[in-house]
Amino acid sequence: MMEAAEKQEKRHRILIAEDSATQRQIITMVLKREGHEVVIAKDGIEAVTQVYQESPDVVVLDIEMPKMNGYQVCRLLKEDQRTAHIPVIMLTSRDQETDKFWGLKTGADRYVTKDFQLTGLAAAVQEMIEKGPGPLGPIPMELHGQHDMESGDVDVLSRVNDLLDRKLYEATVINEISKLNTLSEDSAVTISSVLSVLAKVTDCYVGSVLLLEEKELYLHVDTRVGKDYYDDSQSSALHEAKGYFPPATNFSQFNVISDAEPGAIEGDEPECRTIRSIVSLPLRARGEVIGVMTLNSPKTDAFTEDIHQVLKIIEYPASVVVDNARLHERTKRMAVTDGLTRLYNHRHFYELLEQEFHRTKRYQSSVALVMIDIDFFKQINDTYGHQVGDDILKELALVVRGQVREVDILARYGGEEFAALLPQTSLDQAQVVAERIREAVEKNEFSTSKGIIKITVSLGVAGYPEMDIHSQVELVQQADSALYRAKEAGKNRVVVGGDET
Repeated sequence: MMEAAEKQEKRHRILIAEDSATQRQIITMVLKREGHEVVIAKDGIEAVTQVYQESPDVVVLDIEMPKMNGYQVCRLLKEDQRTAHIPVIMLTSRDQETDKFWGLKTGADRYVTKDFQLTGLAAAVQEMIEKGPGPLGPIPMELHGQHDMESGDVDVLSRVNDLLDRKLYEATVINEISKLNTLSEDSAVTISSVLSVLAKVTDCYVGSVLLLEEKELYLHVDTRVGKDYYDDSQSSALHEAKGYFPPATNFSQFNVISDAEPGAIEGDEPECRTIRSIVSLPLRARGEVIGVMTLNSPKTDAFTEDIHQVLKIIEYPASVVVDNARLHERTKRMAVTDGLTRLYNHRHFYELLEQEFHRTKRYQSSVALVMIDIDFFKQINDTYGHQVGDDILKELALVVRGQVREVDILARYGGEEFAALLPQTSLDQAQVVAERIREAVEKNEFSTSKGIIKITVSLGVAGYPEMDIHSQVELVQQADSALYRAKEAGKNRVVVGGDET
């Protein structure tokens, strides 16, 4: 008696959707023999209706059925959050690989080929029962209370139409993003375009992409917002990406690139001063996370479950587009930048120097050059190793970048020597900048693989037209000569060209 009661408790409800009376009879016999309760549906429409009414533990679908085939039924059930957790087995006489492919692509959990005795079906059903149902996702508010489906073909077909509309919408968004692959090889333009597409289909006011390796934060401002809102957008983007960086990362040295138009950041609209909704997703390419995309909105609960579903779907195409633009950008940069510090290389620096010097002479403006050299760098390499030396060079580039303007041109001149070209800057102003750089380096604690290390730099300054200089070559010579004198005078100091003291 006890065994019978125990067996009764283990009965599971299995829904069979099969249009052949003979097959229904065989399937019912096989499953009842295993102690299961069987619910029958004769076509696709009836199968969907029965699932909502009976809440089965497992659904077994024939592919070829009247009104709706098994693929369509499976897709409909797996797209509805109330039924997506129910395991689905596709049962068919077909055995081609293409049929298995489409069966699994619609969300089916197993694919069983019919044979005379249906030997594989009972095992597949048992496997699904032991595995248990998938997680029941959050149900949108508009679906709460709709536990019983109205009978009839019209209601089921309306759900099919809704599904098709949603799939068309999702495909359109994916297509819009994928098209951006051919738009531009410029990272800023491409990323701004991706975020612009997402802003059109969400309530996103400011979107961002933070590229991890490049340490660059791209901001797209789609709607006029307050200055506080804009600043908070930067902070939230960095916060969402923190988990992908070491704990001691200095986020203040990240490069921020914004497409905000003049007047887009204002403070006279109260509803745009506070972020109330944030959603983020990692961008993956070639098996690794390359960046983090963050969207925010001043509206409460702006990013609904439908929006989350769209973001999940566009994650891959968006990652591909951003990664391609990133790789194109990297290829271009490699030709003109130093691979270690990401500053301009020696060759490209001379090209820019020549252009800037000729422009300065033509418009009777001013230009200054600061040459920077790390003190005792050979001793650092000999003591700690070249890896530590590289760590210092990379961080020094960031420290110097933080002390100059965006229009100033920085380069790794060679070895441990850097150059800063300062357009429209007088000799006196350049001396102030150089001193500011020297102090920043002296105060900075350089984080290396061997711990914190302190360093100093020596700097030489030259300027036109204050000094008797007639070419860009002479400008470099004068700044280099001043740097040499700074080294000779004891290091960790600024010397101006022409100053023999």
